Amino acid sequence: MSFNQIVIKNLRQNIRHYAMYLFSLIVSIVLYFSFVTLKYTESINNGDSLKTIQKGSEIGAVFLFFIIVIFLMYANQLFIKRRTREFALYQLIGLTRRNIMRMLLIEQAIMLICTGIIGMIIGIFGSKLLLMIVLKVLSLDTSVSLTFEFAAVMQTLMLIAISFVLILIQSFIFLRKRSILTMMNDSAQTEMTKSKITVFEVISGVLGIVMIGFGYYMSTEMFGKFMDLLVFTPFIILFLTVVGAYLFFRSSVSLIFKTLKRSKKGNVSITDVVFTSSIMHRMKKNALSLTIIATISAVTVTVLCFGAISKSTIDENVALTAPHDLNFTDSKKSAQFEHKLQQSNIDVKKDYKEITRSEVLEDQVFQKTSMSSIRDISITSNEYFNDKAISGNKAKLINLAAGSGVVKYELNKDIQLKGHGKETFEVIDDSEETEFMAQVSYGGPVLLVSPEKYDALKHYGEDTKQQYGYDVKHQSDLTKATKIAQSIDSNIQPKEMVKQQLNESIGILLFVTSFLGLAFLVAAGCIIYIKQMDETEDEIPNFRILRKIGYTHQDMLKGLGLKIIFNFGLPLVVSLLHAYFAAKAFMGLYNTANMTPVYVVMVIYSVIYCIFAIMSFIHSSRIVKHSI
Repeated sequence: MSFNQIVIKNLRQNIRHYAMYLFSLIVSIVLYFSFVTLKYTESINNGDSLKTIQKGSEIGAVFLFFIIVIFLMYANQLFIKRRTREFALYQLIGLTRRNIMRMLLIEQAIMLICTGIIGMIIGIFGSKLLLMIVLKVLSLDTSVSLTFEFAAVMQTLMLIAISFVLILIQSFIFLRKRSILTMMNDSAQTEMTKSKITVFEVISGVLGIVMIGFGYYMSTEMFGKFMDLLVFTPFIILFLTVVGAYLFFRSSVSLIFKTLKRSKKGNVSITDVVFTSSIMHRMKKNALSLTIIATISAVTVTVLCFGAISKSTIDENVALTAPHDLNFTDSKKSAQFEHKLQQSNIDVKKDYKEITRSEVLEDQVFQKTSMSSIRDISITSNEYFNDKAISGNKAKLINLAAGSGVVKYELNKDIQLKGHGKETFEVIDDSEETEFMAQVSYGGPVLLVSPEKYDALKHYGEDTKQQYGYDVKHQSDLTKATKIAQSIDSNIQPKEMVKQQLNESIGILLFVTSFLGLAFLVAAGCIIYIKQMDETEDEIPNFRILRKIGYTHQDMLKGLGLKIIFNFGLPLVVSLLHAYFAAKAFMGLYNTANMTPVYVVMVIYSVIYCIFAIMSFIHSSRIVKHSI
């Protein structure tokens, strides 16, 4: 048999193992080519085009480039490790390492060229679909024509070429470091040499759980007890959760399995044998790979949750910038605006409010961890709100949405302000509804007091500001009213324009993270799938022994299913917990309690993730059945 015949036969035999790898590679190339096509399409990449799509395509292309390269190298590492025995046999029959490298070169070239061509063909149509989705997400009504971009093809070919070179270098280093004997025994090596529970294992296992728990606690108190460490808190939380997850996978899981094994006192079932065999004997390698997968999944879900939360809080952010259709803070300009509106016969509803800063002498309302350096606070008059509960020394905290969740306070407590003497107010109520734009309220809460108290405090306050809000009664007059306002002050931004800008800026996040999340999901799912296939094939001799003892394929299915649930389910649960607490902290920053966007993202991610688990179970079951 010639060398070329060996290469062709070997590729034909291994193509079924590469099926999921090839699928994920095609999906990755389709996504990358689509992003790059959007980047180079003339109708998008010009001075008048949407900045959201330009920036989104550029950022997405860069991130996808690194994701794909890293994924290909990680997957290739798994594939060449599962073929070590095969490589050793080739060397025993006379092939040199150079011949094996040549074989790998031909295999990788064929796979990358085929998947690259298929991916780019699908990507031509995928870029159109991608654009339609992003326009829908951004609620933008526009049409963009797409054409075949030669620059996109060249950039995609560059990605394939760089990946090809790095994979060959990785394969060469792997083969050079291993002798024939090492490769023959590589799959039979075990990491568990002692079945007893060690002190180190107990300490590291408990430490992993404690680190994760404390990381979650810090995320919930980021704007509370750990406010003074706000700059470093995210990095501390990241360290605690990632290292804690590794220790959990490395020691806590091993501790649980060993404890269960001891409790059975040697009476193990066929399910126990199939379920725990590869997990216990590869705990260290499993811990590292599961930690990587859990971290990748957590980052993906977290960023997707951030985008979903940001999208759901657009209305609140718009109100902080423009609570009315048109807003002025200068009395002279607002007077000119009103005069021109009368000349143009445009009916508007005017809403005037005033605010001033008052010095705080003594405070029991705001928690020291959130506003420890508070020296003054914005106050306004109940004349503009007509709240019947506010009179005398009764006060109310309003405009709390501007506090961004950082402000922590207690009701029915006193706050003392500087007036003719000392004016003490009891804060009896609160409201998160946005009443003042951030430019007027300094981006913080406002204390609502009675008109009499406000007038008295105003003389001793400083930096009084006015807010003139105008809501156009007939929307058909809004464009004309906007032009009048901008003719008086070019910096005036109407509410609709602010909303559109926020939609576009948040749209970049949704646009990029949604498709990067898909790439991450495909990569993570395929890595676990390949890892599961690797373990299943390594254990074929064990399955054959169990079959000779008398166990059937059906007897082994339960243990096989439990092992797949472990490999897929455990990192998924850990990643969802990480993402949940990260989303809670982010929601505190946005001062929202609506968890619906977070749950939707988690459910969708979990469903797609579980599809990979089901496919893995079906494939593993087929391998076991055919092997015995």
